[in-house]
Amino acid sequence: MNSIKNMATRLVREEDGAAASEYAILVAFIAVAVAAAVKLFNLGDIFTTLGTKVKGLVSGA
Repeated sequence: MNSIKNMATRLVREEDGAAASEYAILVAFIAVAVAAAVKLFNLGDIFTTLGTKVKGLVSGA
């Protein structure tokens, strides 16, 4: 019974998992910022236009 209590105490005191969850939150914020930038600046159309031009250059060569 004492070993279970010691293990539970160690799990509460360890902070290794906190860093992983903080990185996960940071990645989520970055993903939201990228999605907002694509929507706000209409970057989807830019990539579509660029892809069309590249296909035209490749098929014309």
